Amino acid sequence: MVESENPQIQDEGGERRVIGGWGSLSIVAGSMLGIGIFIVPPLVAQYVETEWMFYLIWLFGGLVAISGAVACAELGAMFPRAGGGYVYQREAFGKSMAFASGWVLFGAVFTGSIAGIAVPFCEYQLPVLLDPVVQAFGGSPGQIDLGASVFGLPIHWAQVVGVGLIAILTGLNIVGTRLSTVMQTIVTIVPIIILTGLSVYAVSIADTTIGTDVIPTGEGLNIGYLVLAYLAVYFAYSGWDCVIYVAGEVKRPSRNLPLGLIGGAMAATALYMLMCYAYMEVLGLEGLRHAGEAGTATARELGGPTAELVVTGLIALALMGALNGTILGGARVAFAMAKDGAISDRVGRMDEGRQVPRTALVLQAVLASVFVLTGTFEQIIALVSMAMILTGMFTVGSLFVLRVRQPHAERPYRALGYPILPAIYLVSSIFVLGVMIFSALQSTNPGSWYPVLGLIIMLAAYLYHRIRTSRPSPGSRITSR
Repeated sequence: MVESENPQIQDEGGERRVIGGWGSLSIVAGSMLGIGIFIVPPLVAQYVETEWMFYLIWLFGGLVAISGAVACAELGAMFPRAGGGYVYQREAFGKSMAFASGWVLFGAVFTGSIAGIAVPFCEYQLPVLLDPVVQAFGGSPGQIDLGASVFGLPIHWAQVVGVGLIAILTGLNIVGTRLSTVMQTIVTIVPIIILTGLSVYAVSIADTTIGTDVIPTGEGLNIGYLVLAYLAVYFAYSGWDCVIYVAGEVKRPSRNLPLGLIGGAMAATALYMLMCYAYMEVLGLEGLRHAGEAGTATARELGGPTAELVVTGLIALALMGALNGTILGGARVAFAMAKDGAISDRVGRMDEGRQVPRTALVLQAVLASVFVLTGTFEQIIALVSMAMILTGMFTVGSLFVLRVRQPHAERPYRALGYPILPAIYLVSSIFVLGVMIFSALQSTNPGSWYPVLGLIIMLAAYLYHRIRTSRPSPGSRITSR
């Protein structure tokens, strides 16, 4: 397919290429800059013994994300179409694997991630932001409690508001990709600039010494704790591949997809390391362990309630960017599946006026709302984490398969550091996958099986497709007497 600078030129699937370089980078960086960098550092601090170990785990997580981004940059440039990992796996492993991975991507990873972002946003950030408004009208501090149940029902107001937020952002995406991309750029760049400035300020005025805060246990290195710490960091870095799912709407994909993937992953990694350094300088390792949510805890320590309110607003913007980027990407998986006949063809229809997959967006919003209303944040994240590892592993694995099967195929971009960097992603994913399965098998807690549901869904979908496609159609049967 010949690329064009004209944004009105449509891809073979009917998408209009309107996303440029900044938009591609913002989709990746904005999707990564979610709730993870604020709630995961305290968890990691509880599992490590020294500050240097804390930094090394975060740095390794960034290396894994960049390794995956490098692999997907080559794949995206080869197949600049909507659907991302679904398309690459179909080319490398066949339709049955793509069918299974596509259903896990759409039915668990994207819809679950949307729910996993919307719920904590409405439960933690929104009440803090609305509190000054309530007080201005004579209300008492802390009056808003979105964690309360709705009329005695087994759901909370945060869940109801979360469904409303999903509906609003889905509506924005239905209006058009160009508008949602402009919003994505704004809600990504503003928090990154300000959070970078605040982190530098925090480091400049803090007065702690690196490496002196050690857990006085005398137990030495604990591999089990390090694995738990890495699992948390793995979740925090998720979103590095989001732009490949809207590749059919990216202008000059051979240039802008690698730019968005690698540039976005590197920018997010650099910001994460800087923010973690600021957390540690202000709170120290022991203070970080008890911080709960690191961003507002650091702001409170530096500037009191005013600083806490400002940082909460920045976190809210970052979460809006992550939520919008996830909605933008997830619907394109269902759209690509519908083009292949793996889901109702109505889902694969483009809105004739706005050139967006409206039905796919609506279906995604409905499924995400079901997650919001029926599951807790912990259950949603447990399910999504395993599904992310599975689909990411097969997507990056597609690069190795296609290098062998299609050695002479046109590759506008070739993966930097191949095969070492993509192999780092694969090996780490297989290791994490094995640990999660082993933990589920060893645990007597029913909740430990939530992560394995992603594997079960993928296996069931794969077997279903294999059985369905192996049966000859009635018209092809030869009968004889």
